Amino acid sequence: MKGLCALGDEAREYECRSSPAEPVALAIRDACTIIVACGGDGTVSGVAAAMRDSHLPLAVFPLGTLNHFARDLGIHSVAAAEQVLIDGRVREIDTGMVNGRLFINNSGIGIYPAIVLEREKVRQSGLPKWPAFVIASIGALINLPFLRLHLEADGLHLARITPFLFVGNNVYETQGRSIGTRARLDAGILGVCTARHHGPTGLIRIAFRALAGTVRGDRDFTLLTARKVTVRARRRAELYVSLDGELCRLRPPLHYSVLPRSLRVLAP
Repeated sequence: MKGLCALGDEAREYECRSSPAEPVALAIRDACTIIVACGGDGTVSGVAAAMRDSHLPLAVFPLGTLNHFARDLGIHSVAAAEQVLIDGRVREIDTGMVNGRLFINNSGIGIYPAIVLEREKVRQSGLPKWPAFVIASIGALINLPFLRLHLEADGLHLARITPFLFVGNNVYETQGRSIGTRARLDAGILGVCTARHHGPTGLIRIAFRALAGTVRGDRDFTLLTARKVTVRARRRAELYVSLDGELCRLRPPLHYSVLPRSLRVLAP
């Protein structure tokens, strides 16, 4: 924040001990004109959800492990983030919702929540995050979860027995060198990916075809776009659902929607 202070602006710091809701409420009460989220995607997502009705602009300092949201905004370093605070412009971008919960990147069920749960178990042994993630991924592949889902996406009906469902706030690149990035954050659509396979070898095949740039030709891979998606599961129990890398439990059906240009952010 040194650049801002040099220009005569005032900056206040609020510590987020658990939920961002309290520090964001304090910042709004103190008449802050910009809310700055310092952390990774989970922190940024929590701050965005807490300031949902404030109409204040959000700025991002990418201090997490992967920082997908900052990257898709075009902010690749802390220095770039500070420059955006000084002379950036306000952009209106979309957010996603599922059963009243907001997400800025993506949401998923199936294998990714299973990996996160297994990773936390492995980390209890003292392993660092990335080795624990690798071990958890192998474990999740061995015990691959399969879900019986019925999707309704803008009137289109699909039934799938699948190891995963991925719903992105806008469309993610699913193959080639740009895999995992978004060209737009304001197209007003959800990007939905799923597959139908009968074992871990099929999922591994999809992963390799994605890296090779040929996954969209795979007959068992489904990519579609929609403004609203309803997901019904055969089981009525709560499902583990990932929201920007964090897990929660939601009872199906899951009602996904996009909120066009609902978040004001500072960007290059």
